[in-house]
Amino acid sequence: MILLALLLGALGIADLVRARSSSLPRLWLAAFLGIAAFLLASIGSGQHWWWSPVAAAAVIGWLASTRESDGSHRAGYWAVGGIAAVVVVAFVWGPLLPPVSGPIVDWYRELPYTALSVVPFTSFALTIGGALFLVETANVIVRLALRGEKTRTAEVLAAESSTPPVRMTTRRSWWRSSSAAAEPPTPAPVAPFTELKGGRFIGPLERLFLLALVLAGAFTAVAAIVAAKGIIRFPEISKDAVGGSKAEYFLVGSFASWALVLLVVLQIVTGSTRL
Repeated sequence: MILLALLLGALGIADLVRARSSSLPRLWLAAFLGIAAFLLASIGSGQHWWWSPVAAAAVIGWLASTRESDGSHRAGYWAVGGIAAVVVVAFVWGPLLPPVSGPIVDWYRELPYTALSVVPFTSFALTIGGALFLVETANVIVRLALRGEKTRTAEVLAAESSTPPVRMTTRRSWWRSSSAAAEPPTPAPVAPFTELKGGRFIGPLERLFLLALVLAGAFTAVAAIVAAKGIIRFPEISKDAVGGSKAEYFLVGSFASWALVLLVVLQIVTGSTRL
């Protein structure tokens, strides 16, 4: 399970570095820092060095496939599937790894906090790695889901607002009859697809807050936050345009974000029970 924690942390660090910019220099810097973080953390926790090339390939492939400057989102979908496969392999391979040991583990054990004495180092690492993953990498995944929804909605609205075929009408007068093209009916105005504001900053805060509440067992507070989010967004969604694009956009983004929090929580809980 320590490999999974390190991988999530490496992806989170790389995405934080390349946030708001997909230029090649920023991508190489993000890849270098993410791989370096994995390498140092794996050595510091007593893991074999040969996992670093695997993590390097995963980080570089992820950054290259999810560039925002790329108009296509299919590569991003493949990247999400590849990362999911790597996570599954790391999860299955976890029990076969050597026990954690090294300077990072010694530093953790010497922390002067009584509450951490009952928390294994692997659970601590999964929490930190999962939190880093939820800050910006989860944003990338949610944006991929929303980009697909946005493309589909735009196609539907374009089909609904397309100009109907021109009909020919026959005009008759007392001396001749002639055919002329009838004026096509004016299509109803279609409101443009607009994205909800602030999601890039609200999303990470919401996910981290939900992660902390779920780990603390405050499920009533989690339900209150989910309900409050719907209430706050209701005035904006109730004014939705033709096609319900904004409501679907909100639901897809929210459920994708909550699903990522749930997956991180399941990894932490499962990692704690397998120790």
